[in-house]
Amino acid sequence: MDREPTYAFGIELRLTPSADGGRGTALLGGSGPDRRFKYRPNWGLPGMVPPEQTGAPVFAFSREHIAPGEACRAVIFALFSKQVPLWAAVNEGTDLQMYEGTRVCGVGHVMWRAETKLPVPDEDVSRFLAWLAES
Repeated sequence: MDREPTYAFGIELRLTPSADGGRGTALLGGSGPDRRFKYRPNWGLPGMVPPEQTGAPVFAFSREHIAPGEACRAVIFALFSKQVPLWAAVNEGTDLQMYEGTRVCGVGHVMWRAETKLPVPDEDVSRFLAWLAES
């Protein structure tokens, strides 16, 4: 099977409170096989002019039921790393705006970046899940 090269990012994600324009309900979150890649927000990268954004689904979260205003860890995958070269400039310390439509629903602070592939190799699945479990 051919695997497409891409980037994975470990982020500290803080959801925008509902009162500040964030989502009105909690994210289901979780890291089980049935929850992986289910939440598909878009992200504003450095160099993009809001509301410009690009896709990067959440592989998994460090916990379940994340309410607006709360924080957790998450691992995201750049879907179009070749087509959106701005992904190559996202590194540790970068802040990414998380969008649902045109609404900013959170901010992800990048803790690490790793080169990986899609579909995700088993050894990377284990590594990323271990990082999420540390929190």
